[in-house]
Order: sequence, then structure tokens, then C-alpha cells
Amino acid sequence: MVQNKSKKKSKKESPLSLFLKGFLKTMLILIIASMAVLIGAGIGMYTGYIKAIPANALDIITASSDSQTTIVYDQSGNEISRLHGNENRIRVPYSKIPKNLINAFVAIEDERFWQHNGIDIKRIIGAIFRNIKSGNLSEGASTITQQLVRNKLLTFEKSFKRKIQEQYLAIQLEKRWTKEQILEEYLNTINLGSGAYGVGAAAYTYFGKDVSQLTLAECALIAGITQNPSYYNPYVFPDHAKKKQEIVLKKMFELGYITEQEYLEAKNQPLVYVKKDISAENAYKHPYFVDSVIDEAIEILSEKKRISEDEAENLIYGGGLRIYTTMDETIQSIMEEVFSDPSVMPKIKHYDKSGIPQPQAAAVLIDFSTGAVKGIMGGRGNLKGVRLLNRATMSVRQPGSAIKPIADYALALENGYTAATVIDDVPFSVGGYTPRNWYKSNTVSGKRGYKGLMTLRESLQWSANIPAVKIAYNLGIQNVYRNLKRFGFTTLAAQDMNSLSIAIGGFTYGVKPIELTAAFAAVANSGVYIKPYFITKIEDKNGITIFERIPYKRKVMDEKNAYILTNMLQSVVTARITVGVKFSYPVAGKTGTTDDSKDRWFVGYTPNYALGVWVGEDKPVALSYLTGTNPALKIFKGIMDKVVSKKGVSSEFLRPAGIVERYICKESGKLATSLCRQDPRGSQVIKEIFAEGTEPTEYCDRHVKLKVCTESNKLATQYCPTKIEKVFIKRDNPVWPGQNSGIVPPDDYMYQAPTSYCDIHKSPQEVVVPQEGNTSQQEQSSSQSQQSSSSDQSNQQSSQENLPLDGGTTQSRTYSSQ
Repeated sequence: MVQNKSKKKSKKESPLSLFLKGFLKTMLILIIASMAVLIGAGIGMYTGYIKAIPANALDIITASSDSQTTIVYDQSGNEISRLHGNENRIRVPYSKIPKNLINAFVAIEDERFWQHNGIDIKRIIGAIFRNIKSGNLSEGASTITQQLVRNKLLTFEKSFKRKIQEQYLAIQLEKRWTKEQILEEYLNTINLGSGAYGVGAAAYTYFGKDVSQLTLAECALIAGITQNPSYYNPYVFPDHAKKKQEIVLKKMFELGYITEQEYLEAKNQPLVYVKKDISAENAYKHPYFVDSVIDEAIEILSEKKRISEDEAENLIYGGGLRIYTTMDETIQSIMEEVFSDPSVMPKIKHYDKSGIPQPQAAAVLIDFSTGAVKGIMGGRGNLKGVRLLNRATMSVRQPGSAIKPIADYALALENGYTAATVIDDVPFSVGGYTPRNWYKSNTVSGKRGYKGLMTLRESLQWSANIPAVKIAYNLGIQNVYRNLKRFGFTTLAAQDMNSLSIAIGGFTYGVKPIELTAAFAAVANSGVYIKPYFITKIEDKNGITIFERIPYKRKVMDEKNAYILTNMLQSVVTARITVGVKFSYPVAGKTGTTDDSKDRWFVGYTPNYALGVWVGEDKPVALSYLTGTNPALKIFKGIMDKVVSKKGVSSEFLRPAGIVERYICKESGKLATSLCRQDPRGSQVIKEIFAEGTEPTEYCDRHVKLKVCTESNKLATQYCPTKIEKVFIKRDNPVWPGQNSGIVPPDDYMYQAPTSYCDIHKSPQEVVVPQEGNTSQQEQSSSQSQQSSSSDQSNQQSSQENLPLDGGTTQSRTYSSQ
């Protein structure tokens, strides 16, 4: 018995063990209690969300599709357009919607639509895991029923509350309506881009036919648009739309809606887009401007409310918003008038398959002091459509020489160059890249030419390629690339960072007209870039401001350098080398023509507005059939003449303090001397402007006066019977045609100072033929030394005439704007 008692005592638990058991029991109770509290709170929160749903929400969803109208206003608060979702809609009963179209939408949007009760549990679980992995709410799990609920109630913010309410209403809707009723309403209200709401309108918008006539390939194309109507718009991004169509077809095949043969046939069927505009009678005025407003509003609302772009577009068309814009109706009307004037626009060569006239054009006019877009034209032809292709904001085209003022000259002025800096326009190659100028040689017939020594101002006037590339090379092409980024260009490719061709407009993709115009506007605006915009304010249906514009600004140039570049661009216009028209008011600007002549540009500005114009065919082809004045320049003048007539213009560009003038020699960029006036081509003295502190302080050493033999045209020696004094230019690296592998010499090479002595007239010792052939090399060397010494002394005396000029007594040829 004693032994048994001992064993019982040994089994008695220790105080520590008892404590741990008690602690764990307590913790378990707390965990269970906490879970109960959380579950209770969750149920309470869920119940609260459900109770917050308006009592008539389901009635709103099942009621008429009509929604509240959004109103767009111009800069003065005048109404210019009303936007409502039913303006481009054709109601189609379920029985007349093709089965392939129904299956296409179900396959790509909600493959278990026919089985679920309004929400897809499997899809929700998958979306939860993907969102946890990505760390955001980018992955949705909305069924077609949920999408219909969201579209009809116009509550697009991404939140847990909205999702719970949407799911609850989707379940309730499935109890009230059949699947067919839900699909009919969904397919008649869904946004399908280009202003088309519903499949009936989309069939006419993209294929010009009744929805019942759509092929399988066309059904898949339309179904693919719905996930992102802007990105998959076949008129704007046909490649995007085609790739999405193939994804839809593949999904239909995988789900058994079509056979493999049907899949392959539809995939390979050519898609021909024919737009039959069913909304012309209801189309809004000024479509290109209003379309730009819609695009910007979509961007603003999707960011502000954290919703998708198609949800934002639905809100615009049915949310009763008030959108205040920058549009000057006088300017917009002028631009539309000019784009409809056959005497100004280039002659139509042909129409494309969609009936769009070619060549096309685009223009955008900006108040550079604010960044506000006052008028825009995204094309010529139809002005009664909606959601048109806006070439001014969407098309990306090669800028040609129009990029030089921004890519090269702006950067050069910011890095120590002046308008008088001289660059030698001579043959140049680097890393296998050999740029060519557009102009012909004056020395070798039929060849591309070189001008020789040129100031920055002259090289810009001539739109010379070699100096522009040399600037980019000297400054570093990566710096050119970064500079373009600072000026607001968003379409640069990574490979452009290492390509010297961007210095003269050779990009991987190109630039948008609105961005090129905004870059010039930054120069006009004293070196301050302002991102262009169309909207100043947006109010919701209750008058509450949900967005107010604060312009984005960035300093990209010193104001003095910006003024000098403006002055240089004025001389581009007044020199009329590349600009073939005259203006009666101040204009600074630059033409642009791509090497293959597929794009023509003129971008410029007055003291009040910047205007950029592009001309080309939508499918790029050479515009060699457009002869005479650059068509973009002609359109620019047509618009700006009328704008100046209606709005007036300041008499001069604003000149900042700290600009000084000096008389300089344009062969050296240094202060002029008397020899600079004696150049055989005429005086090379000009008056140039500088930012104070950058003006030259040294006198020209490029011009020299030398005595030359009249027979050999080489440096004269004491043995030359007839000599003449001439003024030459002393080039750092002389270019002589016979000594440089047959390269085309620059136009000014005949004015170079000779570097060798006359070899026709020789000393008596040289002309005597030695009888024994033993004339010493020492005697010949002595004779040549005497010739050189004599000639050097003579030329040194001549060079003493190279005296500084009194700028006040010099009649100079000025390149400054008058």
C-alpha cells in the first residue's frame, strides 16, 4: 500500500505544468472569443453594408437605361456639348443577338455565367489569392451580372464595401430576372468604344451592318473591346484589337462554343472596318476638342476614383457631371473652318477603305503662358462623328528637323554655346553613322552638300543636319535624350538613348503633335514647360468639385537662353530658306520634313500662342505628290492669320533683362575686325545677341590677309613675278578635295587660306640642272628657307591690318529679328 501511494504522489502534476495548462486554456478561450467577436463584427459590417444600399437600387437597375447627362463648358462657361450614353445606342432584343456574340461575351467575361447565382465563388477565391500575391486590388472577379449592377448604379470606386453591395445586388437581380434578361440588358448598355453603347451600335460603328449580320470573327472582335474600350479600339489600335479577338476565339474553342475549324477560319478572316455613323444627328459640336476632353476626363476620374477606364467613361456618359474646359470657341471654330477649306488644305489624293480622306492633318493650338489647349484638330473630313481618331493626341509620327530646336539647340544654349558659336559643316562620321544634309552641293553637281563654317543661327536657318549631329555628339546623346524627356516627350524608346539620329528627328517610334507643340510652347514661355491640358474643373451631379486643375510646370531653360532661341527661330522664318511664306506679325518656328517625306511639319508661335501642324497619310507613304509650299506651313498660316485677325497679337516677344548685342564675325563667332568686312564674299560682320556674360571678348583670328601668286594661287615667294593680297579664312582643319579621298568639299573651301608655297616659280639655283648631279641638299634647303622667310615676313606685315572694328561705324548685315 505504501508503494501505491508513492506512485500516486509521483503522478501529481507540478505547479508549472498546471500553470501552462491553465494559460493555454485561457488563450484558447480568448482566441475563440476573439474569432467570435471578429465574425460578429464581420457579420455586423456586412449587415451594415447591405442596409446602406438604397431601397430602390434594384428598381434602378431594372428600370430604363436612360441616365443623367454630363455637360461640357468652354473657357467662358458656355455650354458646348451634352454627353449621354444613349446618344449612340440601338436597342436589340435578345432573340436577334447572334448566338456567337452571346457566347463570345460569356467566354471572355464570365465563363460560368449560366451556372452561378450572380457571383462566381471559384473566381472570387482565385482573385483573392492573386490580389494577396500582387498586394493590391487590381484583380477583379466580377460576373456579367455584377458588371450590369455597377454600370447601372454608376458606383465605380474600388472598395470592399462597394464589392459586398455589388455582390448582394447581383444575387438579388438573378432572383428577379432570367439569365436572358440580364444578358439582353448588359449587351445593350455595355460601353464598346468610339461612342458606341451596346452591341447594336457597335455593329454599325465598326462593321457598318446590323448586329444580326455579324460573322464569328466580328463577334469576337466586338466582345474583346469591352475590357478596355480605349486600348482595344480597332480604329485607334487595330493590332491590340486583333490580338484580343484571337484570345476570345481561343477561349470560345476551349469552352466548346466553336469547333477547331471554325476557330481557325475566324482567326484568319480579314477584318474590314466600315463605320456607319448612326449618331450624326446627335453628334456634339467641336468633336475633336470634346473627344480630347473625354479622354482627359477618363484619365482623371480613373485615377481619382481608382476605377477602370471603361468605368470612368460610363460615369462621364451617365453621371451628370459638369466639365469645365480650356476651349476658346472662336479659335476652335477657326481651326475647323481652315480644315474644311480646300484652298488651304492639301489636295485629297485618295480615300482609304473606311472612306477617310488622305493625306490627313492634325493641329493643336496652346496658350503657352498657361498650358491650356485652346483649339485642336485631330483630322480632316468628318466633323459629325463621336470618339474619332485624334491624330493630334494619339498618332506618333517622325518629327524630322522640327525636333532640332528642342533636341539640339536648346540644350546647346544651356551648355555654353551661343547663337554665334561656329560649327564646321563638313563631312562627318561617328560609329558608322554618317548624317547627310538635305541641300545640294555648290561645288559638286548632283551631290548632297556642305556649307562649311556656320554659326548656330545659320545652321538652324539652313536646317543643317551635320551641325545638329555634331552638337548632340559633343554634348552626349544621353543628355539629348534626357533633355527631350524634360521637355515632355513620352514616346521615346530605350534604344533612342544611344542613337545620334534622334538629333535630327530619327526616332524609333516618333512623337505626338501635341507634345512637340508643348515643347515649343516651353521655349516661348521663357523656358517653363507646362503640360498641356483641356480640363480646368470637374463637378459631380451635386455640384461638388471632384477635380480642379493645378498645371504641372517645370523649368527647362534659362529665360535668356529661351529668348535667344526664340530670336533664332524668328530668323528661321524671316530668312525664308526653308519657310516659303511671309507673316505680317512676329512668328518663330521650324519646319520638319522626314528624309523619306512621309511627314511634314511646321511648329511655331507668336507672342501669344503656340501652334503645331502635321500633315501625312495615316498609313505612311512618301508625300512627293505634295509640291510647293510645305502643306503644314500653309495650314499654320491659314489658322494663325485668322486667329491674329480675331484675337490680336502682341507686337514683340518679351525680351528679358540681361540680353546684350555685339558685332561679330560669323566665320569665327568672335568680335569683328576690319578684315571681316573684306571677305571676298562680302562683309561677314553681323550683329548678334547674347546672354550677358557669354558675349565674346576676343577678336576674330579666322580672317587673314595673305600674298599669293596670281598664277598658282598659293602662298607667294620672292620669286613669284606677280602677287596679290587677298583675305582668306583660316580653317582649323582645311578640307581640300584632292587630298581627302574624293569627299564633297564644303561650299566655302575656295576661301580657305592656302597652306603651301608656290611651286611654279623657283629660285635660279633650282632651275639650273647640275652637270654632275651633285647639287647639295643643303643648298636646296637654304633656297626654300629663304622663300619661306620672305613670304612669312610679307604675310606678317599684311596681317597687321587685321584691326578691331568700331561697331558703331560698321554697316553690318543683321540676322536679328526686326
